[in-house]
Amino acid sequence: MATIQEVAKYARVSVGSVSRYLNGHKLRPDNIKKIETAIEVLGYKENFFAKGLKSNQTRSIGLLMNNMQNNFSASLVAKIDDVLEQQGYTILLSNYRDDPNRIEQKIAFFESRAVDGLIIVGAEQSWLQLECLKNYDIPIISIITPLDSPKTDSIIVDNRASTKKVISKMLSLSHEKIGVIAAPQTDYVARERFLGILDAYESHNKRLLETDIYYGDYSKTSGKRAMEYLLSEGITAVFVCNYNMSLGALQTIHENKLVIGKDISFASYDYFDASDIFHPKLTVIKQPIEEIGMLAAERLLEKIKNNNQLEGKVFTLTNEILWRDSIVKKLS
Repeated sequence: MATIQEVAKYARVSVGSVSRYLNGHKLRPDNIKKIETAIEVLGYKENFFAKGLKSNQTRSIGLLMNNMQNNFSASLVAKIDDVLEQQGYTILLSNYRDDPNRIEQKIAFFESRAVDGLIIVGAEQSWLQLECLKNYDIPIISIITPLDSPKTDSIIVDNRASTKKVISKMLSLSHEKIGVIAAPQTDYVARERFLGILDAYESHNKRLLETDIYYGDYSKTSGKRAMEYLLSEGITAVFVCNYNMSLGALQTIHENKLVIGKDISFASYDYFDASDIFHPKLTVIKQPIEEIGMLAAERLLEKIKNNNQLEGKVFTLTNEILWRDSIVKKLS
């Protein structure tokens, strides 16, 4: 690998000129051209790790995911990586697989790598394993769930409000037996979505029956079982609280030869490409994933720039509801 001295020699400029170029300082146009040519010919790659040791920065960011096997996570990682890469940062990606007992080990790994900042996705405030963050003086961003820490930014979405709107729509179309396929209520996001459902019923002076609720585990299998149960309860509409469970519910609807938008109304949380292919297209709540990723990366960079002196903020972004013809008036 070429050195900075070899670049300077090839370009016939001083080592100081090459260093100033690499750090973004202004140089004479002819010197810039000579340095760029030398870098290209010699294949020079800047050693960010060595540079980081001198500046007390490694230009790396820890990204700790709760689950990397869904559309949300893949799109989120791609956006965060894109924004950080443009600013010369790389991400170290790790996954705690929805298991809080793995959190401390993962955070210790990032600390050993001296990352300049940390983004955590889906961590719950109640987890004792997060106590270790109090002694970790680097910028931290929490995504999906709020973390109550003085310098930590939290980026969440309006789960409760958007869910309320969809259920209210179903109720306004005379659906009294709305099946709810909910997620485990130990999770902040699941609780917020369920509260939105209750808000809708309250605003319509109606009560959600326990027999119209099925608590799944985020899996397609649980969505399938939930739909089988809810159909036996005589529901006329269904709302599913996540993508994977939606797939299972849709499979059961298909197997029972029911027509969405005619025999049953359907809506779900999380946009997925196939929702555009169904006929009719499916009503879904779409999270602003790119906006979340961009904001997380930009806020982290700003905190790094200000030596982690900025006070923590909570940012609540708005979901988009894609209203389609899968929700119709209940047949009399």
